[in-house]
Amino acid sequence: MPTVTHKANALPYDDLLMAAKGLGLRRLEATVLRFPTSASNYAVCAATLEADSGAVYKDVATTVAISSSETARAGAVESACMKAKMLALETFTGVKGIPAKEESAPAVTVPRAAAPVAKRSSPPLAPAPAEPCSECGTPLTYGHYEFSTRMFKRPLCVPCQINTAASR
Repeated sequence: MPTVTHKANALPYDDLLMAAKGLGLRRLEATVLRFPTSASNYAVCAATLEADSGAVYKDVATTVAISSSETARAGAVESACMKAKMLALETFTGVKGIPAKEESAPAVTVPRAAAPVAKRSSPPLAPAPAEPCSECGTPLTYGHYEFSTRMFKRPLCVPCQINTAASR
């Protein structure tokens, strides 16, 4: 894999994109896998980078929305897609990327002096599923097992779920 020679340890997104074009970037696209909802306020995006050599790089990123407003949800989707593309570009070029100024603000703000919260007992742990991923054999968490058997009618790990969903 070709490397980019640059004196800085990290490049802004636009420079990283230009470096990738110089190395033979053919196509870079992002796909939204999950939109934020009131039940789960986070966005998930996958990015696919295709090089002139035919090599394909895929990455997934998640971002939590600041609030439940439509503007915040749209921002979370945009941020998750940008992060996924940045990860794919970093893998392809071998150079660390830094987000642009408008993307450097955190998606979730943490209060500086939070009031103490009463500690609740945690729910019992879900049993580990007996079956591994039906495609690659990776052990699954209970949640991944439940979700994949409901959505895909067979147990799949997250990467295999993404591949299966993309091939539909």
